[in-house]
Amino acid sequence: MAKKIYTKKLTYAGMSLCLLSFFAFVLSAAGALADPVGKLVYNNIFTNKIDFLFTPDIFAYVNIYGLSCALVIFSLVAFFTSARAKGKKKLDGAFAGFLILFPLVVMIAKGVMIYYVLIRGHFSNAITMGYDNDKFRVALSLADDVLPFIAAFLLFIGGLVLAGRLMGEDFAVEIPVAAKTPDNTPAPIPMAVPQEQSFAQPDMSQFRKPDNAEPVMSQSVVEPEIPQQADPIEAPTETADVAEQPAWQTAPEKCPHCGSDLKSGAKFCSVCGNKV
Repeated sequence: MAKKIYTKKLTYAGMSLCLLSFFAFVLSAAGALADPVGKLVYNNIFTNKIDFLFTPDIFAYVNIYGLSCALVIFSLVAFFTSARAKGKKKLDGAFAGFLILFPLVVMIAKGVMIYYVLIRGHFSNAITMGYDNDKFRVALSLADDVLPFIAAFLLFIGGLVLAGRLMGEDFAVEIPVAAKTPDNTPAPIPMAVPQEQSFAQPDMSQFRKPDNAEPVMSQSVVEPEIPQQADPIEAPTETADVAEQPAWQTAPEKCPHCGSDLKSGAKFCSVCGNKV
């Protein structure tokens, strides 16, 4: 089976990224809630009561604070992602790119609004010469833009730190890829790997002699009895054999060579050794 190697850069989220994303969430949430919270503070401090501070309805609120609300959600997701990936190499270049690009867009948009409030909005005149309620409104409108700007800057720094870690870490992942076979060619059948057969020794415990077994007495072998003949056959006498033999077969009584006495039926002389 062929293998295709994919190279993917991964890194881990340290404590710095977790802290930066957490503070970014707090600051962006404070900037998004500045209008409703500021209205409550205004009504408690000043004598003249107001129904709204900057946005009269929900549509105006989304139009003015929509970018801040998006930054709140983004910073919260970044915090949970970095917290789960802390100590584990799971973050890739896509996450680092989002941490750099989106906060950069927020920083540019909020920077333009801060410039408009400070330069074109006569911020200094309202602070130095205006009433207390006017100072409160101008300061709160500046905080609505400054707090999200600082939160976006923190996320932007975290994205740069993550990108710097990714530059030094590289991992190659091998993914098996099945080889393509033509339609008319059958797929190869995998060969079964023979398994090693284990020859177990037989259990000889059943053939062992028990400890309390008594010795077996050897049986005596009974020999078969040979029937005896009632009338034994007598052996023929020597005289009868000599009588029945022809005359030329009978041995002489004395040796013709040395004259020594010969035994009956002897063919050689026991003295001289000649043939009789």
